[in-house]
Amino acid sequence: MTAVEIRKSWFGLARPLVLSLAVAQFMSMVTTPAAAEPKGDVVIAMPQLSQLFDPTAMIGATPHMVYDYIFDGLINLGPEGKYPALAESWTISPDGKQIDFKLRQGVKFQNGDPFSAEDVKFTFDRVMAPDSTHAYRRGFLDSMERVEVVDPFTVRFVLKEPWPAFFTTARYALTPIVPKKYFEQVGAKGFQDKPIGTGPFTLVGVKSGEWTKFQANENYWGGAPHIKTVTQRGVSEPFTRYAMLERGEADIVSGLTGPLLERIRGNPGIRVVSSRYSGTSGILFNKELFPEAADRRVRLAIAYAIDRKEIAEKIQGGVCQPATSMFTPGTFGYLAGLPQIPYDPAKAKALLAEAGIKPGHKVTFTIQTESFAAVPNVPQVLEAVAGNLEAVGFVVERKSVDNAAWLSMMRGGKPTGIFYSPISIPDDGGEVLNSYFVSWSGWTAKSINVSEYDEAFKEQIKEPDLEKRKMILQHFAKLESENLEDIPLLWCDTPFAASTKRIKAWQPSLGSGYHMNMKQVELAK
Repeated sequence: MTAVEIRKSWFGLARPLVLSLAVAQFMSMVTTPAAAEPKGDVVIAMPQLSQLFDPTAMIGATPHMVYDYIFDGLINLGPEGKYPALAESWTISPDGKQIDFKLRQGVKFQNGDPFSAEDVKFTFDRVMAPDSTHAYRRGFLDSMERVEVVDPFTVRFVLKEPWPAFFTTARYALTPIVPKKYFEQVGAKGFQDKPIGTGPFTLVGVKSGEWTKFQANENYWGGAPHIKTVTQRGVSEPFTRYAMLERGEADIVSGLTGPLLERIRGNPGIRVVSSRYSGTSGILFNKELFPEAADRRVRLAIAYAIDRKEIAEKIQGGVCQPATSMFTPGTFGYLAGLPQIPYDPAKAKALLAEAGIKPGHKVTFTIQTESFAAVPNVPQVLEAVAGNLEAVGFVVERKSVDNAAWLSMMRGGKPTGIFYSPISIPDDGGEVLNSYFVSWSGWTAKSINVSEYDEAFKEQIKEPDLEKRKMILQHFAKLESENLEDIPLLWCDTPFAASTKRIKAWQPSLGSGYHMNMKQVELAK
């Protein structure tokens, strides 16, 4: 099977929005260096920073906002979707249980060490190690038997079952590759303090919680970036970020919604660019703390109680839209035509009464104090949901937590009675299913235990035919639309605002608010 044939089978059909790039076209793009040396500085004001630099200890999707600068994966993500990076091509065995990746030669890490197959094996061995804390370790263990070095520029994945999801989901395909020799020299702490990758930028400065600075890697294998440095600044207040943009203190800002977004769109000196369908979200239940949620009538009542249209328009300013499922139109396995649950508080009250829940029933609900890229303005969104619940008779006890506390709560299997379920980069339905719907999910302890969902996950993960795999996921989506174990909330884009005085050309990556594609930013003269 040729590389192009593989892209058409396991790669080119990754999701409806991905444009399948021919390998030859991609090669002509990445092997042409920038015409001039990098110049100029770009400042990005963003609502939150990630300063976790070891990708073998990844805690979720958020750290990709720094990984995208420092590292490459076997596959990278750009404005038109996924494309070959450290892997130039690959072949898949007839039974689908072996993938041989042909690696790019001549690539060097930022300290000058050469890249080879040993680094790929080392990275994936660390991810799958018994003491690994990697957020997606389980997915690798379920599918991968081992990684073998065939020769210095060929690495072999020996699989337990065919694994098309490796190519269709960001959490696997985009795994950043770390240098074996350097990592073993400095250890995990040393690597966190001074990470080294093959990526387009190097880390040159950090002030905890305030800013992170990157400098162009002029020896980058894909051609040096146009810009010399990029500084990410954490600025929690949205209008402060906008003021920085107007004053020239920032060149790009993220976390745009509501009135601020409308104000920006009316400013001729600012251009808005978006990464489409970068997040999805829903509302889930801890049935130990809220056992009444085992009754579908209660879940349906809560679905009727939430005014998604109002939230999308008034709080999100058009960045988001009401969802019909946790799969977005950009998710592999998306099923069009599922019904939209309307806002109908009268029906919600009637269903609650029918289920025996009287006005004044107490529930606990998590209000996150920070936003993930999946849904902007999370605190306001969740406060609106809490208000909707109160409007149909619940007494809502709010539990306010920052993102770190939320992650700890979820991983510890101790969510509140009702809680929020976000997914960033929801590009593959099998991984959405794995995140929240299977009985062994670490995120949804005490929440969902539907045998058909477990069976659907196991069936789709070993199905090598993409069309058949898509049908399995669509069947799950239809079943879940009837069950409502996870009430769909919003599908969201990630908008960015860029100064037209400073930024000449730029398009963020497709389907991710974290992969900003800064290596292709061009400054205005």
